[in-house]
Amino acid sequence: MTPQGEPRPLPITALGGLATGVRDCVADLARIEVPGLAVLTVQVAPDARTASWQVHERRGPVGGGTLTPARPCSPDALPPALLAVLLQLARTARYRHLLLALPPGMAPDLVALDVAEGHVRGQALADHLHIDTVAAAVDLSRLEDDLSSGDRLLDRGLAIGPTDRRTVAETAARHLASARTVVTSNAHDPDPATSARAVALARHLSAYRSLTHICHDPLTGALWTPNLPALIGRNHFDPDDVRDRHGPLPAPRQPRAPEFGVRTTYWSSRRPMHPQRLHDALARICPDVIRGHGHLWLANRPRSIHRWESAGEHLTIQTAGTWLPEHDDKAWQAASAERRTFAALLWHPYYGERRCELTFTGIDLDAPSLHERLNSCLLTDAELALGLDHWRLPDDPFAEALGIEAA
Repeated sequence: MTPQGEPRPLPITALGGLATGVRDCVADLARIEVPGLAVLTVQVAPDARTASWQVHERRGPVGGGTLTPARPCSPDALPPALLAVLLQLARTARYRHLLLALPPGMAPDLVALDVAEGHVRGQALADHLHIDTVAAAVDLSRLEDDLSSGDRLLDRGLAIGPTDRRTVAETAARHLASARTVVTSNAHDPDPATSARAVALARHLSAYRSLTHICHDPLTGALWTPNLPALIGRNHFDPDDVRDRHGPLPAPRQPRAPEFGVRTTYWSSRRPMHPQRLHDALARICPDVIRGHGHLWLANRPRSIHRWESAGEHLTIQTAGTWLPEHDDKAWQAASAERRTFAALLWHPYYGERRCELTFTGIDLDAPSLHERLNSCLLTDAELALGLDHWRLPDDPFAEALGIEAA
């Protein structure tokens, strides 16, 4: 209870990830071993037009239902009727913690942000609910294959609706990037080296604060985890961090040290990239990279920030916003406080806020060669001296993907 006698907001752990078996296992272990914890499991139909939910307590299921939202279900948010279910569970004051087990195609950090800022019939959910942490369930025996896969979620029956075109690799990478707790299992992997490399991949691709592993006894078949508290009471969720990560210019994380062959390298430049040379070099940049992300600016598009997202065989370069103008107070105030701070610290009298920053992760990645390929795509001194009016190309290789830059 709060000092005023009102019930405390119900803490929620949002658990996602492609490894549904690991997710269900940790949910069962948590509801049995953690007093006062309930599990709310959400499932979405293949057409995304119906969703079902079920509540489990220690003794088993205690409620559930199926609903048909007005719009097809989204990967980024729960239907309003499910938000109402969350609010109802909180108002009962029956539970001390709720584990929200999400479908593998949902983004748990965006769902958590929607819950943290959502309303139901004018009632702010934050008055009754509190997001504790966001977690991802990972099968160590499949992680490397998933991150290198060219399959789409539709191919594996994991998509949120028939129009969901996301790939398995990009979804697995984003789950790890959003997780503050990673739950792992290697019950189906007899090779310790593979598991060790998969754990190293999880370390490099996520900014997690804690890790819990589901242990398997091959003699008895029993499962247990020595670190269930990593899922509960950590208060790792930061809405500003989620907004920044999905915003136009997220702050890059410092790479971890290489381990078990997994290496992450960070590359940056204040110069713009020559669009044709970059386009021609993509085939030489991507093959050894499991995951790449960051932002860049193209010489012929000086106003636009372009996000780079690659995972496995998937690569997306898309416009994510515009660079801050030097004398536009309205634009600066609209930016996040963190972005304004970085812009002020890194401001260049010629380039302004503009810069390229990319982070790449791979196994046995040749970082010097990769940096050399990226550097070869930058404008040369001679090209830079020509000035902005000479950087535009008659044939833009990214015109179809990026469209025409707004005036």
